[in-house]
Amino acid sequence: MRWFDASYQRGECTDGELIPQVEIESAGLLVREDDTTVSIALDQYGRDQTWRYIEHIPKVNIRKIRRLNV
Repeated sequence: MRWFDASYQRGECTDGELIPQVEIESAGLLVREDDTTVSIALDQYGRDQTWRYIEHIPKVNIRKIRRLNV
């Protein structure tokens, strides 16, 4: 999934050095998707269906999703 987020810059910056948002690429297992959010996890423990390291990404921030069936 390619998506954008706000950014943070430390120290002094000139106007030409400002980076107001960044593009991020994330990959994971689909945990949940609704009208506003896609949630993906790094991994899942199959025995008790426990997800770990979950990202909740607002759909308005998503530029591209590539779905694979495994």
